[in-house]
Amino acid sequence: MDRRTRRAVLRASLLSCACAAVLAAPAAAQVTTDLTDWNLTDSASTWGGGTQFHISSGGDGWAAYRWLDSPNKTTVISANSCTDGSALGSAVIAIGDTNYYNLFQASAGWCFVLRGRTAVGTGSMVNHDGRIKR
Repeated sequence: MDRRTRRAVLRASLLSCACAAVLAAPAAAQVTTDLTDWNLTDSASTWGGGTQFHISSGGDGWAAYRWLDSPNKTTVISANSCTDGSALGSAVIAIGDTNYYNLFQASAGWCFVLRGRTAVGTGSMVNHDGRIKR
């Protein structure tokens, strides 16, 4: 094998090793937090008396919410700014829906609180668990 052939083989093997390393690298994960027994009425309430959440540095910048328990009422979940309480984004989640819903997107470290309520006139929803992914 001449020198040019050896170099070509070496370059090809190094390239395949580099590609394998990139493909095998774990993806950065968003942080999740479970919200246990969130009791909602048709008046908005803040989760955990004002528990603050922050966008993680390891994700895509989205804050997304889902119910872990199948909700028995239509609910409205919103993300609100920690500084002034202004709405950053919200989602209407139908009865029985346990999919994630994006609430808003921001840079790492952005502070927010979660607020929720049931649809007006539908009454309360007791002891349902949710998850925030950020």
